Amino acid sequence: MFKKFNPKEDVSSSTSLKSSVQRNIRSSILIQIPYLAQPAWRDPSSAALAADHVDAETAVEEPEQPTAGKGGGGKKGGKGGKGKGGKGKGKDKEDEGEGGADGQEHEVQVIDEFWPKKEALGLTKCHDRISLFTVQQIPLFFQHFDGPFIPSMKLLHKYPAMLPHVQIDRGAIKFLLAGANMMAPGLLSAGGRLPDGLEKDTIVGIHAEGKEHACGIGKMTASSEEVKKVGKGVAVEVLCWIGDDLWKVDTIGL
Repeated sequence: MFKKFNPKEDVSSSTSLKSSVQRNIRSSILIQIPYLAQPAWRDPSSAALAADHVDAETAVEEPEQPTAGKGGGGKKGGKGGKGKGGKGKGKDKEDEGEGGADGQEHEVQVIDEFWPKKEALGLTKCHDRISLFTVQQIPLFFQHFDGPFIPSMKLLHKYPAMLPHVQIDRGAIKFLLAGANMMAPGLLSAGGRLPDGLEKDTIVGIHAEGKEHACGIGKMTASSEEVKKVGKGVAVEVLCWIGDDLWKVDTIGL
């Protein structure tokens, strides 16, 4: 898909998507890749320091002074409590709605680490109906026609658990890095690994025997059971790999 990709020649347009479209895309990605909806890891010591800081600020707050004066002064104070004080109370409730009843922030998901909710999602349309989705011009996902959202290789390296893994033997590595589809024998040999339960069209990370990170991303052409039963032919259609032209792109579009 990205064997011959030149951003200067193969990009037709780039735009920033509307908020409603961004929400729909985020929702679709979270459904397709449930791992990204999990809580993001946070350093417990940092959370404890933040809590201590809040407690310290609360401890030094001065107590509210009673309204001075008699009669009219008291009435003005009462009126102020109903008027401006009422507005302040309403604002507090509004803040609670944004941050939660206990004043804490909403739970941060894994997807928020590389696509914060306040960051706009860009769309770059390329040749052959390929769409690249970017945040701050960094390609994160791509899509062919209306197919699934596929993470970039660089994003998969940061979050390896995003996709299920298959493994090819050493002999198939050179073919993968040339952009060839993965054949069943390379997955079923002693150095390969094909987990049970993978359905047809499942997007998988392609690992290689003896390598730490995924070398490519592909789509199952048949279920695990069918591949093992037949034992030959194409098992994984390769979509992108280390060294292809998308791998060489650091930023693109808006």
